[in-house]
Amino acid sequence: NDTEDIMRHRNQFIGILFLSAFPLYGIGSNILASESTGGLGLALVFANSLVVLIIGRLLQTITLPHSQLVANIYLSARIQEAIFLAIYGSLVYNGADAESAVYDLYRIAMVGLGVGSLPLLTTLTNAQVIPTWLGRFGLVGYISVICGIFADGVGAVDLGLGLMMPGALFEVTFAFWFIVQGVAADDYEVMD
Repeated sequence: NDTEDIMRHRNQFIGILFLSAFPLYGIGSNILASESTGGLGLALVFANSLVVLIIGRLLQTITLPHSQLVANIYLSARIQEAIFLAIYGSLVYNGADAESAVYDLYRIAMVGLGVGSLPLLTTLTNAQVIPTWLGRFGLVGYISVICGIFADGVGAVDLGLGLMMPGALFEVTFAFWFIVQGVAADDYEVMD
């Protein structure tokens, strides 16, 4: 069936996007922070922002049939994440210290993502689009991300990093769930 193939490929694409965001941003921001010629780093950070936008739009299409408000909140969270991370990368590329006040842009992006993801996961779990265990894992993961960012912001860097781990593990698990299982074809809103 062509529709099933398209949906399977879309699910796999979403999973790959989630997985690609880690190296795009992680490697890109490390190159930016360590090299005086971080053009590659900036390109990777910008590519991450594009990936984040695409994830936001695709998950919006999954959420729209269940809650337009939640779908738009999630897309807005991804848009702000993409913008703040791109600005952060641009400032570091242009000479700002990666650990200075511009790092707050990263914190704002991550808190926004965490806050915007909570209603998304609740809605998709309640609508039985994703398994309950996965939705709960995501809620714990993103609450941990939010707490980790706040811990990092008050100087508890190691605690903050530790608290970020459940969120990272969730996103990897979510990615593989999309690749292996994914959402049913009737859970997608038709994209204009």
